[in-house]
Amino acid sequence: MKIAKYWILSIVTGMFVACEMSNPDVQYTITQCASIPSPRASATSFVIDNYAYVFGGRDSEGNYLNDLWKYDPQKDIWESLGITPLQSRVNATSCVCDGIAYIGLGFNGLYYNSTGYLTDWWSYDPINNQWKQLSKFPGNTTDRAISMVGDGELYIGYGFCYTYERDMYRYEIMSDTWEFIDVHLDRNPLTFPVRSFGGIGASCQGRYFAGTGFRTHSLNWWGEFLPEGKWLKRKSVPGHKRTIATCTATETYIYIIGGIHWGGINTTGEILNDIQQYNPLTNNWVHVGNLPNRGFMNHIAFSVDKRVFVGLGENENMQVCDDLYCIYEK
Repeated sequence: MKIAKYWILSIVTGMFVACEMSNPDVQYTITQCASIPSPRASATSFVIDNYAYVFGGRDSEGNYLNDLWKYDPQKDIWESLGITPLQSRVNATSCVCDGIAYIGLGFNGLYYNSTGYLTDWWSYDPINNQWKQLSKFPGNTTDRAISMVGDGELYIGYGFCYTYERDMYRYEIMSDTWEFIDVHLDRNPLTFPVRSFGGIGASCQGRYFAGTGFRTHSLNWWGEFLPEGKWLKRKSVPGHKRTIATCTATETYIYIIGGIHWGGINTTGEILNDIQQYNPLTNNWVHVGNLPNRGFMNHIAFSVDKRVFVGLGENENMQVCDDLYCIYEK
């Protein structure tokens, strides 16, 4: 199946269906959860106080969105929180520190037109339902940037603007300031690509990890980011090389789910549905299994306790989806 160009440039009351999967160490159960009433792809998600929030994306008609939805995993219900003060967009970046969400960036416009790459940055307090506009992101690489959360600091980078980039920035929450980080990378593109797009990142066990993405073809690199501006090579993501996958972290593991395996402009692409688990302590990967029914791209993932949720996005038929799955680690 041909993968349309914009797929690469765009960056994710049910009946329960359970299936058992196992690996040598952990048992998992997958259940299908309540569908979101407003299907969307290329959204962003975050979790505060065991509630998940989904912002933005685009609907099945291609309209960009700026509304916010709240999901209660305990009751398995969705609630609309209405329109936000943010401009409609796809591929926004979001992260959470000390009960406050930080969200912004993303894309709304024409590719290769600078006005489409959004630089606004906001905080959101769900207890008071309060939005506050913060200092703008200092760069322009804002389409599908990765984010990692530290102690009072956020690390954001590897977004797209015109060309593939590798820029990394530090945001200090207390002072509301941005700082460019001079990243020193291995110049071998087979290990740490100098520039790429569509990667993923997560914080786990007080450490920062990122990888995958695209540069002429899908990638499987995986590295640990050090705040002083250095990447350490870690074991590559197993299975298919991929871009526009999604990931989330529990207290112990990072999970990478789905994406596109794409060889290049003149090749066909494969939409993936595998679940890969990474343990930062051992630098090892485990293939947990595969999600039922379909592969995912431009989808979301979030975690609540030991449960990992994944869904929305698009399937192999380019349909914008509303389904949500829970991967439970017993």
